[in-house]
Amino acid sequence: MKITIILTFGIISLISCSTSMKESNEQLENASMGVSDVPNTDNEDHQVGNEDAKLAENRKIIWTANLRFQVADVNISTKSLQHICKQYGGFISSMNLTSTNYQIANSVQMRISNDKFENLIDEIKKEAIYVDEIKIHSNDVTEEFIDIQSRLKTKKEVRDRYIAILNTKTGNVKDIIAAEEAIRKITEEIEAKEGRLRYLKDKVNFSTIAITMYQKVEFKPEPEIYEKPYVKKLIEGLNNGWSIITSFVLLLSNIWPIVLLAGLLLWKRKWIIGKTKK
Repeated sequence: MKITIILTFGIISLISCSTSMKESNEQLENASMGVSDVPNTDNEDHQVGNEDAKLAENRKIIWTANLRFQVADVNISTKSLQHICKQYGGFISSMNLTSTNYQIANSVQMRISNDKFENLIDEIKKEAIYVDEIKIHSNDVTEEFIDIQSRLKTKKEVRDRYIAILNTKTGNVKDIIAAEEAIRKITEEIEAKEGRLRYLKDKVNFSTIAITMYQKVEFKPEPEIYEKPYVKKLIEGLNNGWSIITSFVLLLSNIWPIVLLAGLLLWKRKWIIGKTKK
């Protein structure tokens, strides 16, 4: 009896173990099938990433920087900045040197290509013994750039159609004049858009760096107003008097008939008055 019970319990255990193993295998198969059914998004993510990178590369950004710092000697630092700017392939567009009672300052504006913008700023900062401020600003003009290019393309196509109509068809003088006027207006709009596009390209290709460097000096009062010495004033007065005399003589030489007539009238005034009364 005991042997029968033991055998029965062993058979039941074997059956339950085989069932659980079968269920485990089915779960693994289902899991593997589930993984294979999930769509592969790696290629899509890669394509999106390439488009974003291309868009970022083609963005049109205008970079500007404003720096203000103290230097040991303005003249030496100015020559050094000129050399650095030339070394990086840039150019100085303006320069303004000013002097006050307490400092000497020089405002310099540089233009540099975008790829060397940050490196040039790092070199400029080396001239400073104290930095007051550094401001860097970016202006994304990609949308305006694309809009102008699109409008230019459309306007040029319209102008070409007008020109083709004038060249292939004939009409009355009024229609021809109207078409030529339309071409003139479209050409002016195209030139304005092209001018704006050139301006944006220049600003995008060459960043602007505005620098204000100053040198502190010992306070010096403003010089007093210069006053001429008495002897010099006397000499100038004599010269002015002589000039007045010569000018008067020249005036008399030009109006001598009038002077002569006035003298005669004055000499014969009594006789003239007597004749008048009679």
